[in-house]
Amino acid sequence: MVRSTLRLVSLITGLTASGGFVYGAHSWDRNDFGVVRIGRAVLTTAVVTFDYLITLRNIPPASQEYEDIKSLVHARSARRLLDLCCANRGTYIKVGQHLGALEYLLPPEYTSTLSVLHSQAPSTPLPDVLQIIQEELGKKASELFALFEETPLGAASLAQVHRAVLKDGRTVAVKVQHPKVRKQSSLDIMIMEVLLRVVKKVFPQLEFMWLVEEAKKNLPRELDFLNEARNAEKMADMVRKFPFLRIPKIHWDMSTERVLVMEYVEGGQANDLKYMKRNNIDVNKVTQALGKLYSEMIFVHGFVHCDPHPGNVLVQQTEGSRDPDIILLDHGLYQELTDNFRLNYCHLWQALIAADMNGVRKYSQRLGVGDLYPLFACMLTARSWDSVNRGIDQAPVSTEEAQEIRSNAAVYLPQISQLLASVPRQMLLLLKTNDLLRGIETALHTNSCARSFLSMSRCCVRAVARHRRKTATSLWSYVHISISESLLLGKLQFYEFILWAQSSSLGRWLTCLVHWISPSVY
Repeated sequence: MVRSTLRLVSLITGLTASGGFVYGAHSWDRNDFGVVRIGRAVLTTAVVTFDYLITLRNIPPASQEYEDIKSLVHARSARRLLDLCCANRGTYIKVGQHLGALEYLLPPEYTSTLSVLHSQAPSTPLPDVLQIIQEELGKKASELFALFEETPLGAASLAQVHRAVLKDGRTVAVKVQHPKVRKQSSLDIMIMEVLLRVVKKVFPQLEFMWLVEEAKKNLPRELDFLNEARNAEKMADMVRKFPFLRIPKIHWDMSTERVLVMEYVEGGQANDLKYMKRNNIDVNKVTQALGKLYSEMIFVHGFVHCDPHPGNVLVQQTEGSRDPDIILLDHGLYQELTDNFRLNYCHLWQALIAADMNGVRKYSQRLGVGDLYPLFACMLTARSWDSVNRGIDQAPVSTEEAQEIRSNAAVYLPQISQLLASVPRQMLLLLKTNDLLRGIETALHTNSCARSFLSMSRCCVRAVARHRRKTATSLWSYVHISISESLLLGKLQFYEFILWAQSSSLGRWLTCLVHWISPSVY
């Protein structure tokens, strides 16, 4: 194993020699030069690997001492990975953000440490930002904008956003790609792939090659801001029936593959509980609106915004409105679901909500998980297997259940890695999306409840009925499908009314009245 590892390290050294020349003459920055970037990645991987091998070598695996020391190694290793991501930036931050969302796979020491990358990515100096604007739009920023704020509103893995004012007085958000990320991304992914193969030889139970494959496929799309603009307009048209949703309008005449100018919209991050309280925003309405929106995307349209981290989902309380607005940003990463996948996923969620274990097994296996369907159900719902059997809409997650889920993530790591390597690629981004949305729920202290599952159920009913109508062979079949759909939606509407009555002042008053009149009923 040592010999093969040395061969792989030699390969990395060879790549280092060639990697130093991917930049132009104006880009000789020590922190971005190929030798330095690859050297950091190799060194970090080596230090983390040997820390696990040496620190845990002589400690009995089943002991409490082993668990305590392993937690310390997790924390040290997570911090090293965070430092690597912040130093190398770009693709490393993008992958680090993904890892920070994998609560069903990684220990909490990793997810809590890496999750800061969603809001604390390094920014590009202003002169470089202005240079890119001039290169892309053919004019200086001072010729295009009456005002261009020096400090970015936010910095992400691939770009940062500045507020600006057009010459006609309209305020806009200007998204500018980091200068070297496009050139660096291919080499970064190649190095990650090599290093992951080294790690897999040392720790065979770790299977993360799927993460590299996803990065290879998705990064070119995310680096094309015109693709992002098209996605934004497509989504705005697709879900225009939702009055609470706002997607910034694109200024096409000032947008290119590396610069995107759009309408400026203000709001607080979706996970900012203090902001919600300060602005009297009902956090339950926020998570319910997100549930409706994403159920519509996934089950009905099969066109899914797959990067709903808090920096990309803003909330705004419009004056005179009872409900908050959801502002959806960053439309670079979308997943298009095939009809076959989408319908199987619909049936699976219907089975999960109904606690139909035969259906859970059947549709999970159709999605490629084989005999690992109990684990898959737990990953999808973030619930224990006992809760899945009882019905995930029966009670919210308890503290004990949350702890059980975290403990099981470590125990079943090899099986989880095997499952992620076997499911359709479409599922990987949906799992990431689920995790990011749950992270918002957790931050706002609004765990999934019966009412949130109603939105999913409605969308599943509509999606399945629409597909059956397309394949109907007679007018009677078409009418029968439509009537069945209306009846099911009516039942869900009645159930929602019952839930509302139980939670409203009127409902509580009636319950107390019935209890007073006939206490024996209780």
